[in-house]
Amino acid sequence: MNKLIAVVSFVLIAAFVINAQDMKRPDQGAMKKIEELEKVKLIETLGMDEQTTLKFFTRRTKYREEQSQLIKSTINLIDQMSDLTKKNDGKNDEELKKMIEQYQDLEAKLLKKKLEFYNSLNDILTYKQIAKVMVFERRFKDEIRAALMQERRKGKH
Repeated sequence: MNKLIAVVSFVLIAAFVINAQDMKRPDQGAMKKIEELEKVKLIETLGMDEQTTLKFFTRRTKYREEQSQLIKSTINLIDQMSDLTKKNDGKNDEELKKMIEQYQDLEAKLLKKKLEFYNSLNDILTYKQIAKVMVFERRFKDEIRAALMQERRKGKH
């Protein structure tokens, strides 16, 4: 357990040092802090040992990277559809149809990757821990979203 605390402490210190060096992109630094907070809370919630923690986060990082690439492709496709719909001369229907199908395929791949990730955890986590991951991720996103909305409201007054 002491090694786990040392690893978590090292990660947090490294995140703060990186953030201090990354003042040109404050949004990126804020995202890193949120990710580090999420990791610490998730480790605490699941009560994982060091070996399980390393396996879990290695697998999760791989999943997140794949997810990120699919999201980037989706955003790019949305931008293309937006540009094409602004022309709206009626000559783009076939191209739009293909883009809509591509978008649906990307969304299906995102869901498939998510399900594969959760299903892949049963060799390192108990079903109770997997359920805790699912609940945690949903609640953590909701909390972050609520905090961001609250900050926006404060900024408007």
